[in-house]
Amino acid sequence: MQDEASATVSTGAEALVRALVDEGVTVFFANPGTSELHAVSAIDREAGARGVLCLFEGVATGAADGYGRIARSPAATLLHLGPGLANGMANLHNARQAGSPMVVVVGEHSGDHLAFDSPLKSDLERLPPYYSKGVRTLRPGDDMAAAAAEAVHASMSRPAGISTLVAPADAMWAPPSRPSRVEARPRSPETFDTAVADRISAALRGGSAALILGGEALLEDGLTLAGRIAAATGATLLSETFNARHSRGGGLPHAQRIPYFPELAAPLLAKFGLLVLLGSKRPTSFFGSPNQPSDLVASDTVVIGIGPGDDPVAVLRHLAESMAAGTAEPIAPARQTLPLPTGPLTAGAIWAAMNHLMPDGSIVCEEAGVSSRGADEAMSVAARHEWLNLTGGSIGDAVSLAVGAAVAAPGAKVFAVQGDGGALYTIQALWTHAREKLNVLTVIMNNGRYAILDYEAKRHGISLGARGASLFDLASPSIEWVQVARGLGVEAATATTAEEFSDRLREAIAADGPRLIDARLSRPPRK
Repeated sequence: MQDEASATVSTGAEALVRALVDEGVTVFFANPGTSELHAVSAIDREAGARGVLCLFEGVATGAADGYGRIARSPAATLLHLGPGLANGMANLHNARQAGSPMVVVVGEHSGDHLAFDSPLKSDLERLPPYYSKGVRTLRPGDDMAAAAAEAVHASMSRPAGISTLVAPADAMWAPPSRPSRVEARPRSPETFDTAVADRISAALRGGSAALILGGEALLEDGLTLAGRIAAATGATLLSETFNARHSRGGGLPHAQRIPYFPELAAPLLAKFGLLVLLGSKRPTSFFGSPNQPSDLVASDTVVIGIGPGDDPVAVLRHLAESMAAGTAEPIAPARQTLPLPTGPLTAGAIWAAMNHLMPDGSIVCEEAGVSSRGADEAMSVAARHEWLNLTGGSIGDAVSLAVGAAVAAPGAKVFAVQGDGGALYTIQALWTHAREKLNVLTVIMNNGRYAILDYEAKRHGISLGARGASLFDLASPSIEWVQVARGLGVEAATATTAEEFSDRLREAIAADGPRLIDARLSRPPRK
């Protein structure tokens, strides 16, 4: 119980932080500045609030994304004015695509000061609507309890997403109004259109079909139901290519990820006369290409999807019951421990070692780029784990997602499997790993290039000379990842062979706190 002194608030910032904590938002991933000092003071005074400092706003927003995906409830970010928000928007883009619940608190100049063209003045009104479900600018004397409740409720209601509170300095330092009594609101009910569900049920009885799973349908309960339906109907389970979170490992039904490259994805999807979208979007290619369609679905394929506000797990439960599949035994691969690899250090060797050594209940934040080849095969039969993907294509996500995932699940071993090019966008996350003593192991897939661009250039029929190819090169000079990590407070080691990687991985898993492995991948001679 709070005593009378601690229960009183004297500023709008204190009222806002207190109200957010009362709504269950207790973690603030922060990169604050002068305009947010009253909010910092409020976090300092509020016993239920935890502030986590991030050295770059993109780390803070990525961390809140990772927290939301694992906790399935929002954390908050505290960002400094328009430029700070702009720095964080790349990972807000990823969080928007992931449907992650989050409350963004971004500071703004006081009302009087906005009349002057000061250096940090920006067009803050135009930035939040792109990534936010809802935006509210607070005013001096506002009812902060109501504002917090509205933001959290909007963030959690289906489809989940980001709420933004623009917090001018004068609204934060002014006394708040007397808070209203805000009734607790339940989470979104399990609603869906039964007519659409019944249409899906009838269509599944008619021929070759695939269920494309996304969102909550890829968590354990949804996968189990989908596996039962597949066992009863012969349907194939697929997953969105860049899904937000996927429960994986031996004993769970396997949903094959739709390939990234359209040359592989389109023929796979063309095998099915019916595609059922459950928490997923219609499959499209990642980029437009001169010789490839953007729509990956064949013209004669029937597509049935539920609405964005529908609960895919409730739909799966309805389908299982209506098709008498509720007790069917789902088809699921058993746990299979792959042998430890030997020889050159390839991406496949890394995933085999991960399969062999990763403990049960781990979390994998993956942004390995082309080095993700082989991951699905190895990890679908690994120990049970949660897999967080790069959802929006804005790279530098895995090391930041790992911050939030580790804060949300302190008992789990968290792996950030990160391409070397992407790591350079948000490498400051390592400092937060160290400061917070997070149980995160970062694996840098070090091939010395933006290798995905080599593949894309070939796909587009572009032959690059030395000058063009140099724009993909990260090896001249080479980046000394061990030195970078140690400079940010994280112990690190290098692996150049499969045997060395397995040894370093085993040591890092056994250790407490953050570690990094510079996995120097074997590179075939360039033609």
